[in-house]
Amino acid sequence: MVDHKDAGRHAKKLISCFPGFLILVLLLSSGARADDLPERAYLSGVTGHPQSANLSCESRSAADWAAYWGVTISEWEFQLALPSSDNPDEGFVGSPNDPVGGIPPSSYGVHAGPVADSLQDYGFEANAEHDITWDDLRYEIAAGRPVIVWVIGLVWPGTPIAYTDSDGDETIVAHFEHTMILIGYDEDSAHLVDAYTGWTETYPLESFLASWDVLGNMAVTGYWASSGEADSDTEPVSAAANPGFYTVQRGDYLIALAEQFGVSWQDLASLNQIVYPYVIYAGQVLELPGGAAAAPVVDAPIAETPAPVVINLNRLYFPVIVIPASPISPEPTPVPAPETDAPESYIVQRGDFLKAIAEQFDLDWEALAALNDIPYPYTIYPGQVLRLR
Repeated sequence: MVDHKDAGRHAKKLISCFPGFLILVLLLSSGARADDLPERAYLSGVTGHPQSANLSCESRSAADWAAYWGVTISEWEFQLALPSSDNPDEGFVGSPNDPVGGIPPSSYGVHAGPVADSLQDYGFEANAEHDITWDDLRYEIAAGRPVIVWVIGLVWPGTPIAYTDSDGDETIVAHFEHTMILIGYDEDSAHLVDAYTGWTETYPLESFLASWDVLGNMAVTGYWASSGEADSDTEPVSAAANPGFYTVQRGDYLIALAEQFGVSWQDLASLNQIVYPYVIYAGQVLELPGGAAAAPVVDAPIAETPAPVVINLNRLYFPVIVIPASPISPEPTPVPAPETDAPESYIVQRGDFLKAIAEQFDLDWEALAALNDIPYPYTIYPGQVLRLR
């Protein structure tokens, strides 16, 4: 976090981005005490989107946090940039497509250090914080800076667990480690953008503080180093400026865009590293296969907190997925599969999805998911071997 003594040095930059915070910045630049902080503060400019994979919450939060400062980073791009390790303090542990709830050495996720380091690579002044206080978080929000925080599940209680990695280094982990973005607070509540759903939720302050404490009050704080004026190599690409790209508009979905540009939706998804359940969102810049010409983008008003744009699952013959209240959904009830001459197994190919494979072999997709222990959101990946009977 920026030291209070240095806050004055950054005041001019922050004021240029957030004029409404002039009084707060001047107040805080003198070395704020808890009593100096406003009783409530709220940042309305953070737009959330649902994470693409079971364990990619940190990358989703980082992408949405970066977008607040006007810098476009795709979730999958950020995920691929993270180092890998069996220690979450050093890198991402496991595969983002694995089930949630595990702890290292099983697939888990990543802690604040590697996330802050990756954000620095994109030009952010980002800091990994540990053992900071609630007043420290309030200071960041009051100064106009959202904060990525590490909690347990949907702000659940949890138990810290000491873990020793393969090099003998120890860290603290917890089941259902998860990230959200803190965007506001008042006397009794914390307002957070949940990476799992993309929704903004309000939680009792006592519940948030208890959940945040499990992993040692961990967070990523910071700001865009150029105060919102992105360098030319990190600015979002304009579809009008580059005909090989298209900026997603409200109401767009993947298959319709593919039809519009005369390409297959599978190629469009693959080129842009969009994985199941194939979520796209307003403002996202898509590269078009073969440099296909994009139609001019007509500016349309976007709501203060636009909903994510999701492709029509029915038109693509996906099972209809309803986001549950908890990231852990019950195991699907096995449905007896009909007698079939299907082979014993099948290797997933690029572009495959579960329902199409089931139909190919005259199987019930829910039974196929249960047979292979594939939980919600029923993610499969190229090279995966599926049992068919």
